[in-house]
Amino acid sequence: MMSKAGICALGIALAMTSPAAIAQNTVRISGHYTGEMIREGKALEISIDLPRQASQSRPRYACPMHPKVTSSTPGKCPICDMPLELLTSANESHATFTSLSQAVMDYPLNSFTVEGDNVHFVLGGSIVFDGRASVHHIDGQFHGPEGAGEFHLESAAADVLPYTVREVTFHHGDVTLVGSLLAPKTPGKHAGVVLLHGSGPETRWGTLRYVADRFARAGIATLIYDKRGSGNSTGNLDSFTYDDLAGDAIAGLRLLASQPNVDRMRVGLLGHSEGGITGVVAAVHASREIAFIVAEDTVAGPVYKSDLYRVNRSIRHTGFKPEEISQAMNVYGTFVDVARGVTSYSELEAAQNKYGQTEWFRWLSIPPRDALFWATTPQRENLDTLVYWRKVDVPVLLVYGEKDELLPVSQNIEAIENALARRVPYTALIAPGAQHNLTVHPPPEGPFFWWKAAPGIVDLTVNWVQSVTTTSQRAGE
Repeated sequence: MMSKAGICALGIALAMTSPAAIAQNTVRISGHYTGEMIREGKALEISIDLPRQASQSRPRYACPMHPKVTSSTPGKCPICDMPLELLTSANESHATFTSLSQAVMDYPLNSFTVEGDNVHFVLGGSIVFDGRASVHHIDGQFHGPEGAGEFHLESAAADVLPYTVREVTFHHGDVTLVGSLLAPKTPGKHAGVVLLHGSGPETRWGTLRYVADRFARAGIATLIYDKRGSGNSTGNLDSFTYDDLAGDAIAGLRLLASQPNVDRMRVGLLGHSEGGITGVVAAVHASREIAFIVAEDTVAGPVYKSDLYRVNRSIRHTGFKPEEISQAMNVYGTFVDVARGVTSYSELEAAQNKYGQTEWFRWLSIPPRDALFWATTPQRENLDTLVYWRKVDVPVLLVYGEKDELLPVSQNIEAIENALARRVPYTALIAPGAQHNLTVHPPPEGPFFWWKAAPGIVDLTVNWVQSVTTTSQRAGE
């Protein structure tokens, strides 16, 4: 489910993960804690897990456009003036956050420290918790960009999982991917699914971990992994093709299919947003190895057209004036044409000389000329996903959020449906009120409620996979 990445009101920035650092404790607290965050009288059930031992580690920040620019404190990039973001990293033995209603599980806290009985921790890079710890309780206040409230946590016994979790590594070329394999404890051969990330640097924690939990509880073996260039995986996200990402997915699928308790004839892919592109490309490259595809909020047609649509919709929520938006989209169109290889860089350079000091130009975040980004961009921007969908010959489930601002939902569903041309079993779901990352949020001027995962969508997806893999098993008997 890319994973589904978004920064939401007092929620979790799913595309970012960072290690939790636990200082030398005065009050020794560890284990599993459950409780709630309360804002404006509304409660959100949460839990945190604290390791018994963890090494001291300071957060690191980096520029999203210039990854070599790093700092131990927040700030701005000296090259492009963009805010530094928390570096992604793997979750090893660090403190984690879970909110089941938000479809977030084992999401690493940025930091967790205890001095005396004072507890301080940070979630998603911006939500700060300060409280007091006793033997079995942690109580205090939190605040973030969207609001503030109180939280209460109590030590509790952790759930016993009906599946095993094992860290695994696999390879695609010179890239090493690190992941977690969730295997049902029930006997016999199981169906399997590999979960694929959305765009940007993403690890296996948060939404992917939650979705994997739901599949594993339903008896479906699941592989989640840190995307190349993220977490513990090697590789580079500054320069990659969709064939690279598809190759990573196929390598993971082969690892999953090789497990003794997995039926290799019933293994498929689930990808969100960019992960849907990765999934359909992989399904064509390894057509005899993939039993089904689930694509959530994914592109239908040339990627560059989706890119233009996304930016055109996003910029209208920034507060820029109509004439500024028009100028910005003209420049962004030039940028996309340069990225596709159909326009000279000199045209983009001329636009930068003219508008480079404007706020909207900085908002566009156009990479500098020497960025690795440009080397593989033509392959990505010019890729037409419908070319691949026309070759798919396995069952397909499409899932879109009704209020997805980044994609034309009805047009995309119709385009993929036409590409499939009734060759294969096909289902489309639209999650009512859901955004691109399949979450539901309160309206800007409406009463507050905690944002949540689109109700029932993950379970419907799990049920669909159970249905098509049971059918394929019967067909092979």
